[in-house]
Amino acid sequence: MESMKPIRLRVKIEKTQEGRYIPIPFVLEKNIERIDVRYSYSRCEKSQADGFTMHRESSIIDLAIEAPGGEFIGASGSDRAHVWVSPLGSSAGFSKCEITPGTWHIIAGAYKVPEGGVTVEYEILLTRKKRRLFRGDTHLHTHASDGAADIAGTINLARQQGLDFLIITDHNNFKLDGEVPLCHDITIIHGTEWTHYRGHAGILGVQRPYRSPYYTESVDETVKLMQEARENGAMVVLNHPFCPLVPWQWGFDLPYDGIEVWNGVMSERNERAIGWWHKRLCAGERLPATGGSDYHRAGLFGGLAMPCMFLYALSRSPEDIMDALRRGSGYISYLAGGPGADMVCRSKDAEYSFGDLAPSGSELEITFFGLRGMDELKIITDLGEENIYCPGDAVSCKLTRSFPGARFVRLEVYRSYAPGLPPMRAMLTNPIYFD
Repeated sequence: MESMKPIRLRVKIEKTQEGRYIPIPFVLEKNIERIDVRYSYSRCEKSQADGFTMHRESSIIDLAIEAPGGEFIGASGSDRAHVWVSPLGSSAGFSKCEITPGTWHIIAGAYKVPEGGVTVEYEILLTRKKRRLFRGDTHLHTHASDGAADIAGTINLARQQGLDFLIITDHNNFKLDGEVPLCHDITIIHGTEWTHYRGHAGILGVQRPYRSPYYTESVDETVKLMQEARENGAMVVLNHPFCPLVPWQWGFDLPYDGIEVWNGVMSERNERAIGWWHKRLCAGERLPATGGSDYHRAGLFGGLAMPCMFLYALSRSPEDIMDALRRGSGYISYLAGGPGADMVCRSKDAEYSFGDLAPSGSELEITFFGLRGMDELKIITDLGEENIYCPGDAVSCKLTRSFPGARFVRLEVYRSYAPGLPPMRAMLTNPIYFD
């Protein structure tokens, strides 16, 4: 988050305006994460008589806020001098909402005004969005389907692991209303796992993705269901497509937006998914990869955020988290504390990273972090790969590379999970693409 120069407004309210509501406009640009409004005025008049000093309430100015288009956000009367609004939570009495650009209004309620009028000073503090890294889980189940824990218990577990977001994906179930406890530190996003005997799909990011029956009997009906979900704003992800228990049997010509290449602990089914995805990238397709734990209950070979989805987003709002997931702006690591990476290409007019289309031949700044000695780093394109072995005390690595003629570049880290075990994939990024 990045603080900006505050907006300061000074308004004189006259006695003739008493009993009226006075709109005070202020304009917001794009990418604002939070608004804080503070205001002050001379509320009391002081007088002296017979040795006594007396304060008499002479002014009462109420406060309310409207978003562009006249959308009512909330009101606090005159009891609070500071309120805030954000998509993750707002002051009591104010809706949490995305901060849309345009003309907002403070509504000054002139409840009581003295004869000479009153001057009210407003300070509007704006917090600008800034690209940063968030960790979470895109695929998990609660007792609303076949998980062991309720939503509150799952959130507490996520809090213990330092997660920033959860996408709840109960089987054929998207009822979360009234069940999510007040939670300002973890973003809870609606989702469902469309569960069919011929395959599963994560339908993410909207409260009710479709109104038609969830069960389908043909490819055409399945296509129609997915189209309806996408038209309602959902992201459709094919889950564990090569799982031997429930493989994806509908084919790959349906309308979907991403592929879950890493489901639960690393296994042969995930290796097959990653291999299939890599071939699609080499063929020129731009297809975001996701990872999710498929968490149901604690066990020896699985847990929440195993693997963990890391996203570079402008904020932790549901809208920005889903935008990053759709673009493939991030990576998957085998644990919430596993190795990570960043990859940035800067030009005079723009900055490119995971999921973006960068100019061909661009120079990239590549960073690996959270490393251990003997980790193997891989830089992978459609033209081949470069392998780098970490020395014994390595914790990070910074490199500069360019890839003329390549369609994309992505990164991986291999690690021995325990002494005596062979190295396995511990981190995988989405690509940067080249035009």
